[in-house]
Amino acid sequence: MLIRMTRIFLRGIGIIILSGIVLVIALVGYLNFAHNQPLTLPSPTGAFSVGRTEFDWTDNNRIDPFANNANEKRELVVWAWYPATVSQQDSIAPYLPPDWVTARNKDQGALGGIIESNFLSIHAHSFANVPVGELQSNYPIIIMEPGMGPIPTDYTVYAENLASHGYIVFGVNPTYTSNVIVFPDGRVALRSNKGTIPDSAGAAEADQDASRIGKVWTQDVLFVMGQLQRINTDQANLFYNRLDLSHIGVFGHSFGGATTASVCETDPRCKAGADLDGTLFSYQVDATLQAPFMFMAEDNCGKDCDTMRQAYSTSNSTAYYLSIKGTKHFNFSDMPLRLPPLPRLLLRQMGYIGSIQPERGLEISNAYLVAFFDQYLKGANSKLLQSPVSPYSEVQFEKHN
Repeated sequence: MLIRMTRIFLRGIGIIILSGIVLVIALVGYLNFAHNQPLTLPSPTGAFSVGRTEFDWTDNNRIDPFANNANEKRELVVWAWYPATVSQQDSIAPYLPPDWVTARNKDQGALGGIIESNFLSIHAHSFANVPVGELQSNYPIIIMEPGMGPIPTDYTVYAENLASHGYIVFGVNPTYTSNVIVFPDGRVALRSNKGTIPDSAGAAEADQDASRIGKVWTQDVLFVMGQLQRINTDQANLFYNRLDLSHIGVFGHSFGGATTASVCETDPRCKAGADLDGTLFSYQVDATLQAPFMFMAEDNCGKDCDTMRQAYSTSNSTAYYLSIKGTKHFNFSDMPLRLPPLPRLLLRQMGYIGSIQPERGLEISNAYLVAFFDQYLKGANSKLLQSPVSPYSEVQFEKHN
């Protein structure tokens, strides 16, 4: 009897193990199928076609404090999206160049890469290295900072949309803080311990690291501003005499949003700034915003938004604060678009993204970004910024004069 019961028990265990193996195989098959499905990003809403190009700039006046090699100069890859003149022969730029995709997949590993869309199957709307559009003599500038870990192409929907509305958008890759950077000559730079905040860091340690890293990011933006002055006078450059250097805006997501606040607190070249769900840190909160500024926050962010609210209420210029119902932190990026339904549900349960449809969240945040920069970089007053009652039912909107 005991032997028979043991056999039944072992047979049951075998069935459970086999069922688990079948489920794992089915899950991997589903993820692999979903991973390779084509994805087209939302179309830009402006009138301009969009171009994209890339720069590799080295700041010879700064040693990179995040690098593992001593005396290495601070080097940045900078993407640019811009109003373009396009012909039938021009080709769409890849969402992410193949060498970047290879480096990213290697860094993430097989499982990390498969839960999202294949980057080579994502269709954006920018044309590679095409001429700047001729409808205007020059264009206002927006500098875009990613969050800690992502890169500017993770915010392609914002960059393309702003460029389609007549802005030249420069997206900064923070070397050794972004997860992976690929330089034009093929060198790969991964995040370093010096350039990131450890997951195990307590509140005080994280704040100290944020101060140390944030100051470097702020210097990066100021360096890029200087480079824009240089390329605007370089006859061999694509942007020769095409940059309106008197109208520069800055925006960023998460840590990039906090960096934007630092830039707009200290440098008069920032004429308008926006922080997309970026908590400020102790080294920033005692400073005062000097330029018009917009804060966008996730739904029900509680204490995480206290520092943004403090900066909003003490601003020396017009400030806006809005929250979007159904959003969470990564709704202010392309990431939710890239997630198949099952991983999207999982990340929603984990609190990384919200219940709002990804396209809807980006539609709303894009509309407010365009309205804000149109008003303060182009002088075109927007009805969207005049009333606390938003045409978008998901938005709670406030204004501080």
